[in-house]
Amino acid sequence: MRKNKIIILIAFLATIILMTVGYSTFATDFTINGTAEITGKWDVRITNITATQVPEGCDAGSPTFTKDSVNFSAKLNKPGDEIIYEVTIENLGTIDAELQTIIFTEEIDGIEEINYTTSELKKDLNVGDSTTFNIMVTYVKNTKSIPDVKTKTLTGIIQYVQKENA
Repeated sequence: MRKNKIIILIAFLATIILMTVGYSTFATDFTINGTAEITGKWDVRITNITATQVPEGCDAGSPTFTKDSVNFSAKLNKPGDEIIYEVTIENLGTIDAELQTIIFTEEIDGIEEINYTTSELKKDLNVGDSTTFNIMVTYVKNTKSIPDVKTKTLTGIIQYVQKENA
């Protein structure tokens, strides 16, 4: 009986050893390593402003720009005078953009004899694209007299955002 128990114990241990070897032969561990990096670059900016129309006797000043603002100071001489500033916006990044907001507000207590108007901007500004738009400053033609207040300020906000993928 004792001999049978030893044989059964040896057989049992042999079976366990064979199962361990078999499992390790047919089992594989996988190691997965990964890294993600954002390489896109957002760079939609103003790249130029120039006075493209300046009537005789008027002064367009020296318009200036940074990547996100323009400044100009127009001096109009007589009714009907109009100075036009051309502004260029470019997408120098790697992400397509689209126009979300455009708001131009004239000073509330400004004079009626000066009008600001703007031309349309390009809605989609894909990588490498540029758009130009005009800001027209006009001394209203039908003005009968020179006003006491002689200045009017314009504030504008143009916002491009990341273009939605279709």
